[in-house]
Amino acid sequence: MDLSKLDKYDEKAQFVADLKKRTFDTEMKCHGCAQVIVQTFLDVFEEDNTPVSMASSPFAAGLALTGNNCGAVIGGLMVLGLVFGRKDVNEGMAGILAGIRPMRKLVKYFQETYQSPNCRDITGTDLADPEKATAYFESGGLEKCANMMADAAGFVGEIIYEEREKRSQESE
Repeated sequence: MDLSKLDKYDEKAQFVADLKKRTFDTEMKCHGCAQVIVQTFLDVFEEDNTPVSMASSPFAAGLALTGNNCGAVIGGLMVLGLVFGRKDVNEGMAGILAGIRPMRKLVKYFQETYQSPNCRDITGTDLADPEKATAYFESGGLEKCANMMADAAGFVGEIIYEEREKRSQESE
């Protein structure tokens, strides 16, 4: 991702607010935790990457509607991977470790904020069960998830913005 696209924002707060609004609005309209977050960042960074967006689509309501790992965590990690991930599999573990710090921040954030990185734990229900999913969404669950996703996208945005500033200071 071309981090120079952040220059269109006057400050980090404006960038984070834009991410949160876009994520919330898209989730309310389109659904799909990971894909919504990934597509939001692709749009903000003006990246046309349909394969990456498609690859993130199975991570709704956890891993393929299983309630396991939260799609917002997965989408956020995918975005951070697009920015900080290793570029070539042949870089081995050293390549993974070089960019892992920002990604671990997101996982830690979910563990501290939501006590778990798992969809079922965060929502308190099993979205793979049609009756439970219906009850959850009829009781405001979509808004709850959209707000949590917006918060996650904002946190990912903060990480990207801060890492960009840190790296630009280090290169001076």
